Amino acid sequence: MIAWSAIAAGLAVIVALAHSVISERVILRPLFRQPAQGIFDTAPGRDIVRAIFHMPSVAWAALGLGVWFNRLQDGPDLIAVIAMIVFASSAVGNLVALRRPHPGGVLLLIATAATATDLFVN
Repeated sequence: MIAWSAIAAGLAVIVALAHSVISERVILRPLFRQPAQGIFDTAPGRDIVRAIFHMPSVAWAALGLGVWFNRLQDGPDLIAVIAMIVFASSAVGNLVALRRPHPGGVLLLIATAATATDLFVN
């Protein structure tokens, strides 16, 4: 049954897209509009900060799709276990940093649970 892996993949991709779009509009663009200082003085510095900011989004989307494609091919469970570790640690990291639940963190915990359920039922 691939439904649980599809749910995990869908949630991971949704969180990844939302993280990138919202971060770009709310944090990065306003930050880069301010007078440049330090690392923001150069275009490569700004590009590195932007890339690092989007890296979690790429990881979440790739791991979510990896869980789903792996289930479609009846592959080993290692990708799912790694995805659960990354999803859960990201969610806990948000909770610790913000000291309150974060919508993306909640969705990543649900993706973790869906991935765990996928492993259990398959």
